[in-house]
Amino acid sequence: MSADSSARAAPPADGDPRVAAARLFDQLERSPGIAKVAASLRALQSGREAIATVRQRIALIGTFTLDALRSAIDLQALRAGINAELFFAPYGQVEQQLLDPASELHRFKPDTVIVATRLMDVASAVYHSFNSLLPHDAVALVNDSVARMASALSAFRAHSTARLLIQNWELPARPALGIADASAAMSQIALIKRANDQLRTAIAQLPDAYIMDYDALVARGGRDGWTDPRTAYFARIPVAPAHYWTLAGFYVAHLRPLLGLSKKVLCLDADHTLWGGVVGDVGLEGIALGPDYPGNAFVAFQQRVLDLHRRGVLLALCSRNEPASVLAVLDRHPNMVLRREHFAALRINWEAKPANLQSIAAELNLGLDSFVFMDDSPVECELMRTTFPQVLAVALPSEPAAYPGVVDTLDCFDQWSFSDEDRRRGELYRAESQRRELQTVAMDLPTFYRQLQMTLTVAVDQPMHAARAAQLAARTNQFNMNTVRCSEDDIRRWMTSPDHHVVTAALADRFGDNGIIGLAVIHRGPTEWTLDMLLMSCRILGRTVEQSFVRWLAARAREAGALTLAARFAATPKNQPFAGFYESCGFARDGEADGAIRWTLPLASADTTTPDWMTIAREPCGSGGAQTRSAGVKA
Repeated sequence: MSADSSARAAPPADGDPRVAAARLFDQLERSPGIAKVAASLRALQSGREAIATVRQRIALIGTFTLDALRSAIDLQALRAGINAELFFAPYGQVEQQLLDPASELHRFKPDTVIVATRLMDVASAVYHSFNSLLPHDAVALVNDSVARMASALSAFRAHSTARLLIQNWELPARPALGIADASAAMSQIALIKRANDQLRTAIAQLPDAYIMDYDALVARGGRDGWTDPRTAYFARIPVAPAHYWTLAGFYVAHLRPLLGLSKKVLCLDADHTLWGGVVGDVGLEGIALGPDYPGNAFVAFQQRVLDLHRRGVLLALCSRNEPASVLAVLDRHPNMVLRREHFAALRINWEAKPANLQSIAAELNLGLDSFVFMDDSPVECELMRTTFPQVLAVALPSEPAAYPGVVDTLDCFDQWSFSDEDRRRGELYRAESQRRELQTVAMDLPTFYRQLQMTLTVAVDQPMHAARAAQLAARTNQFNMNTVRCSEDDIRRWMTSPDHHVVTAALADRFGDNGIIGLAVIHRGPTEWTLDMLLMSCRILGRTVEQSFVRWLAARAREAGALTLAARFAATPKNQPFAGFYESCGFARDGEADGAIRWTLPLASADTTTPDWMTIAREPCGSGGAQTRSAGVKA
């Protein structure tokens, strides 16, 4: 586990503000006091453009004073990669701000609105004089609160497309009936839980609106200490200052996946991380991994990591070690939870870890900012921050019993939904290794493509694919021509729109089913179809799938009578490698507007040939999988 040689190889920070930010964020995780948050924000102001590239106008409205959270939210947003412009409405103005189209909230034109209400602020008697209420009065208060909230949000939605993040309502630290509440016919806890169920149901009816489990956050923070009564009564700030950083992170964590900023890979060290001890010194039998302390702490840690893996997080191993020693543990140790097949990439050698992680990123075709690096060595973590500040480096504590808790607190892998592709992601990347091996022995690329035996299945306006399509839009950063983040509601709306098509593409080959890997959202005009969105998973790029997909779309546009297929390319730091994609498909540059390049393809002369190594199947809408096929033909 020596890190000395790699530490000597560390490049200088060169004043990169991202390095300073990574260090400050790491310090804040350990000691997030108000003064330190404010000082850190001031220190990073001049570099915020480099630290966070995603701009976002975020409004906060609430029944209590939220402005005290301004620095913490601004800094948590920077930590997540969001350069935020913030608006805080005066406390207690929730309905006024939502209902009035001329309100400050509407004039701010937010991208996101965080709605932070407390039931105890709008229905105080439910919390503070519950025992004086008749049952039907208590229920009426709750019903009225939910209805008013739903009505105000619906009215706002009629005038704004901003996404809505709404927190639910906290349970009291001590129910009004004391120990009798759990068995009471009219339970205060049960009433508020039912209110939360009603609120969740109401929010589910609104497009692009999401519920945040604030009650669970309060429970984790400790109900007794969550509120500071002095600031609550004096300044309408119920949340204790000690929790500002946590609450700000809670809000930002719910926004992060909607902006495509969630991490995708957890890269782990081996010695003192997956097990106790140095396997090269003590051997497979001597490492701490088993039913007793500290081995049981490492087992619990691995179980948490495996759970992440089953949520779709890729795992990688980066260890300075002899390969045979580590592989023996992965393959043969009876108490290992994580096995070789759980890792999408392995780097076990004596190279510096940043170089190995960079190599893994190249192998997986993912950006470095998709990675979390976890190691017991603070030196290795500091080396990683200094070399690649876009990688989130997490140093494990000295106490192994605290390891599982570190995994539990990671908020950077969260997604709003899960698909079959998520559950199979590790399997999909392992199949990639087999494809790369095939490519190394193939004589030329066409031979390699033919040996893959690829079938691309396209589906038009297939409702069953809406969730996966929205997930692709949220997660795809590289081959994403216009980088439009949209919700599942948006996808469903376009699917039923008379002037749009939503086309998904799934790929299978001899090594397995890749699932849905591509998405196009098309605006259909009488003479021109426009690719409002075109994106594809980076896993399958470079096999002519992207070109075949566009040719198929062009053929469909021509069949429908369109004369031109148009597209937009809006450059981001991540999609630059594909700036020439449309030109490579025969499109011609046709001006620039709103920060995007317009490309057009005259359909009369467009090449819509399907390569002979590609079979294209069509899944009719609602077919449940029935397909028509074409291969290697003029589409």
